[in-house]
Amino acid sequence: MIADHASPCRVCLRDAAIGEPVLLGSYHLPRPRGTYWTPSPIFVHADACAPFDAADEIAPIPRPRMISARAYDATDQCLYGLGFAGEGTEIDTRLARALDDPRTTSVNVHTAKPGCLLCWVERL
Repeated sequence: MIADHASPCRVCLRDAAIGEPVLLGSYHLPRPRGTYWTPSPIFVHADACAPFDAADEIAPIPRPRMISARAYDATDQCLYGLGFAGEGTEIDTRLARALDDPRTTSVNVHTAKPGCLLCWVERL
């Protein structure tokens, strides 16, 4: 399809430009396993793009949108008190709060309304 709105690419973790070709698919997340597992709709650029692979850096795609973030422990149990739904501009403090908790091993960040996976954050 041709992007006609902000379409966050799951590979490079940047928005496709309006008019840029993108693919919309379903991604089967490897985690969390069990009760909290769910597939996620994702966009990817139709043409190859360089993967985002920075450590200790938050990808830019959560910032301009409403997001939901869910923290999980080593047994893939959701840490309810560390979850967040709100403005993406708050991702830095909210993600730091979740990762400051020693129980957190990963955080799923996705769009709050359509539920598309934006990025998966893991403790190194």
